[in-house]
Formats: sequence, C-alpha cells, structure tokens
Amino acid sequence: MAYQFEGYLRSDGTVGTRNYIGVVCSVICSSRVTKEIAENVNDAVPLVHSNGCAQLGDDFTVTKNMLVGMASNPNLYAALLVGLGCETNQISGLLRSIPKNKPLEGIGIQYLAGGKNTINKGMQIAEEWSKKVERKRRIFSITSLSVGVIALDLEDEKLNKVTSIIGKTVDILVENDATVLMGLTETLAPAYLELSKRTDNDEVKNKFLSLKDRLDRKQWKEAYTSKNIRNSYSKKEKARASLELALTGNSKVHNFLYYSEKPAGNGLYFTKASNNLTETLSGMASSGCNIAIVISSRGILTGSLILPCLTVHSSSSTEYFKDLIDYRLTEEEAEVQAEKIIETLLQVGSGQQTSLEKYDLGEFSIPHVGTTF
Repeated sequence: MAYQFEGYLRSDGTVGTRNYIGVVCSVICSSRVTKEIAENVNDAVPLVHSNGCAQLGDDFTVTKNMLVGMASNPNLYAALLVGLGCETNQISGLLRSIPKNKPLEGIGIQYLAGGKNTINKGMQIAEEWSKKVERKRRIFSITSLSVGVIALDLEDEKLNKVTSIIGKTVDILVENDATVLMGLTETLAPAYLELSKRTDNDEVKNKFLSLKDRLDRKQWKEAYTSKNIRNSYSKKEKARASLELALTGNSKVHNFLYYSEKPAGNGLYFTKASNNLTETLSGMASSGCNIAIVISSRGILTGSLILPCLTVHSSSSTEYFKDLIDYRLTEEEAEVQAEKIIETLLQVGSGQQTSLEKYDLGEFSIPHVGTTF
C-alpha cells in the first residue's frame, strides 16, 4: 500500500505538514514584543518561553539547542528571532547555529532602541514573508513524516488493548520508512533492559542501561541526597513498564536521543520525555518532528504550538474531553485500527485540522535539566 500525504518541501529536503512563520524570542525579556509581532501577522506563531537570561551550563545549552531546533523545524516556512540584547542567549549565536534552510533573520530591542521600533521592524519582515509563503501542497511519501509518539495517563486495565494497537501503528510506520520518535516516559524507563536488547549499537545499548541509575529523573534536591537515591525499580514499576513496552512495537531501535538531537535517517528512535506534555512535544518538534500522536485515557487540553497532534483516546467512555479527541479506539482488530490511525495521521499531515488545532490549543515550553522530571 502506498502511504502518501500532501506537504510543503523545504530547501534541505525535509517536508512540513504546516506552513507557519515562527517568531522566536531568545529570552523572556523579549516575549511580549515577540507575541505582539506574531499576533499582527498572518501565518505567524509566537515561540515564547521563560529562559535565556543569565543561564549557564547545561540549562543554557538545552535552551539554545531547543530554539535552534524549533527554528529549523520543517513546519516553519521562516523564522524571525527576537532578542533583548544583553541576554546570555545572544541572537548572533543562534543565527550561527541555525541551518540556512529557510528565510531567517534576527532583531534586538536594544539595538533598535525600543520595543515599538522592534515590533514595527519585526512586523515588516514577517509580513513580507507572509506574502511569499507557498500555499500549494505537494504529494510526498510517508517516508517524509517524522512522527512523535507519546503516551500518558494510561489506565492499567486498558493497557493490553491499547498497546497492541499503538505498537502495530509504530511498526507499520517504521516498516514504511517513516521516522518515529517514541517518548521515553517515567513509567517506561524501568523497561531499560528490554529496550537495550533492541539495538545492535553498544553506545545506544549503554544509554538505555544507564536508566537503571534513575538520576535522570531526580530533582536536584533528591539527586544529590544519597538517602533518596534508589538503584533499582520496584516490582510494580517494572511490571507496569513491561505492559507499556508493547506500545513501542517490535522494530529495531536506532538511537536514544537527547533534547533537540536529530535522528540520523528513518526508523525508530527514543527521546527523553518529561512529565510535562508540552515540554515533551516541544522537544520532539526541536528534533525535527512534523506531526505527533498523543495517546491518552482522558484526553488532553493542550498540544504543541507547531506540531499537529493527533489525539488517540484509549477509553470507550465519552465523558472525557470528547471534543478534543481525533480517534477513539474500538474493539476492532489491532491491525485494522492501526491502519485507520495512520489514515487519519496522513489526513492531518495533509492539512486536516486536529481537534486541538480547531480550538487553538498549543503551547511551547523548554525543559530545565534536572528539575522537571
């Protein structure tokens, strides 16, 4: 079967499922100006956050890499960076790091002598881009899809039904040379040993095995207080992880990615997932995903600002956020439902709005190393 969707080709060969102009603040201090620009330009979305000022070490690296990744995402036709001028996260450094695969500019409030001047300049740049945005979609193979997959709040008694369907969906995507980034959640981490057996790469194997130390998911206060460090998972945690493992299918794993790290080719990858859904989806977007699947027992109230998020509801109940569900699992066979999910995914990739998009429910958030897990 030929799986195809209609998207927007970028100069580096990647394909967007959406066609936004990203207005990206480098620092919290320019967030208001960034929003003002985006609110007044067609096709523009504001990527604002609370970071960038006086950040050091790993936290600064995560912030910079996330913004570079977001600006590079194929769902953005163009990216305008908006800074203050005195922040650690300088516009000049971001511009040097972002691949030149789209229209790209940077402006600063202090350089332009004030917020009003910066808003006017930013609107002028973004409005010119908006006139040039390519509106016509072209047909592409599913190989151009990079799909983020994240499961949350799944009820134990429904896992067996859910896992077989989602696992089959993941396998079909991988078999057809799509790229899949599976969120490695806190509840899935205890399956590190089983995950390590699904790769032939010793370095990747060791990444999974390192999860047994649990330190990646400790807050600073806990991580450096020896009495709070446990070197093993409980039987209950391991049992839950074994059930959840089936969500990931049976395909070989290429790598375990850090925030904003890009996949090296098509196939199945795992990526860090925090307990904050918006952070996880933002991380997937910064790693190049152009669409996402979110599996939930209750439905979700927000998604990604630039990724269309297909919400799969794992319960037959209609009481939870019924207006925000895109696909509700049924009693049909796993393979039949997996094909239906992929069909819906391709429709969304071709421009069909998700429930979250209809209600304009999307956010952007940057994780902090060691504090949000």
